[in-house]
Amino acid sequence: MRTLSHDPFVLFSAESPFKALNRTQFPTKKAVHNTNSTCWSIALSLIYSVFTACKRYQRFIRMPAECIANPLQRELADSIIRMQPLDEIRILLACGAKPNEPVTQGLRPLHYAVWQRYEDAAQLLLVRGADIDATDECGYSALHLAAEHGYLDLVKLLLKYGAKVDHRQDTGELFPRTMLCDEPLRLALRNRHIEVARTLLEAGANPNKRYFFGSEINLVSPLDLECMELLLTFGAQPNTRDRAGLTPLMKAARLPQGMSSVLLLLNYGADVNSMADARHDYRTVLHYAILGGDPAVINLLLKQGARLDLGPDYQKPSALDISILKGDPSIVEMLLNSGADVNATSPIIGSPLHVACADNIPNRLEILCMLLERGADPNLVIRSDDGPALRPVLAEYVASNENPSVEVVALLLKYGARVVIKTQFRDPHGILNSLQNTADKPRLLRALLEAAESFDPCMIRRSSSLTDAQKALVMEAARTPLPLTHQARLIVRKLCGTKLPKIVRRLQLPQSLHRYLLYDFH
Repeated sequence: MRTLSHDPFVLFSAESPFKALNRTQFPTKKAVHNTNSTCWSIALSLIYSVFTACKRYQRFIRMPAECIANPLQRELADSIIRMQPLDEIRILLACGAKPNEPVTQGLRPLHYAVWQRYEDAAQLLLVRGADIDATDECGYSALHLAAEHGYLDLVKLLLKYGAKVDHRQDTGELFPRTMLCDEPLRLALRNRHIEVARTLLEAGANPNKRYFFGSEINLVSPLDLECMELLLTFGAQPNTRDRAGLTPLMKAARLPQGMSSVLLLLNYGADVNSMADARHDYRTVLHYAILGGDPAVINLLLKQGARLDLGPDYQKPSALDISILKGDPSIVEMLLNSGADVNATSPIIGSPLHVACADNIPNRLEILCMLLERGADPNLVIRSDDGPALRPVLAEYVASNENPSVEVVALLLKYGARVVIKTQFRDPHGILNSLQNTADKPRLLRALLEAAESFDPCMIRRSSSLTDAQKALVMEAARTPLPLTHQARLIVRKLCGTKLPKIVRRLQLPQSLHRYLLYDFH
């Protein structure tokens, strides 16, 4: 068996397992012979133990291959990180470190100088030939780092030496695929480094750069006035759409606190009548303002020319429909005063009266009064996309609400709603199949039967939506001939139409007849 020599010059010779050590680190042979042999043996044993352990764990402690291959680059990066004096960096460069070679993962010495905000080192590297636009494996240049962290002084330095402000190639796609990194301008805006963004824009950064989710201005919060105004000042398009098809004005109008942003965008020419696509039911800016619920924004848009009438081909809910669903009478009144059509129809949701009669509408009675007073027709026949007619307004209210109110029914009757106890197949105004919610409302059912103008006994008997008690009550009314007074009332109501309440007031008749003509049940 081979034994280790106690002579240190043999131990650290070329044949020794410790040949990697520098011989000059150990005592000379003369000094060794003057040393106590016991102490020397202990020292050698300790040294051997340490190097055995190092050899054992060598495979676990490895530096990146590029650092091992070029240790001077690693030393240069470390000196920059420690912000060593420039003279030491110059010495490393003189000894062979390169200002433009990667240290690890594509990072150049210039990246480290910018990261540490070591401006003097960055300038030295640039003077020595560092590639100012070199990127790491993620596509980040030194300017990306400076912009992301808001290092204005370094941004100006890099721009002074000619750094590119736009790195992504323009592919012509409206929503290009996501790249490894965004532009320096996007990084500055995302982190709200306003002055850095301004400096980049002054240097020629594109304010309309396209990304996967939209343009620069689409990626800025509608409430971030500083960033929005900065982009608009340097030429950002105010009507550009994001991936969802929305413009900045739509998003600003949707926010309850978006008034300042709306004013800013309108000042730069945003289209007040821009319309979303099918994904958003072709809503306009006015639709989003109504959803936001700020009357001041709605009023501003109307004064700026927002259109309420979108033409006969528009079949989605109108701005008036949205305001009714929201249940804010002040907004409904504002739209009506601006000329909203109370009889505009849609094959999907019907007329504004249909919307007001749907379930869970706040302030329903007040909104219905506004619509009816302005000429809304409760007897409109509206065909659906499939062909059959939608339910009449009266039937819509009774069928959609589990607890229908006599007051609402009386209001509809007052303005001319017809009561036809037939199926819609027999008569488009028929409400026979919509009476299920009157089962525990005998007063309401009697009021409807009193106002009925015709019945279909055959279909009443076959109806599956009526209880036995309801059938008995309805059949009794159907078998009873209409009184002459009621027939006369029906004729007067037919002649007067929706203007009946205004005409009745001018008729020289007793108040009791006024109430009779208007179905005043109180």
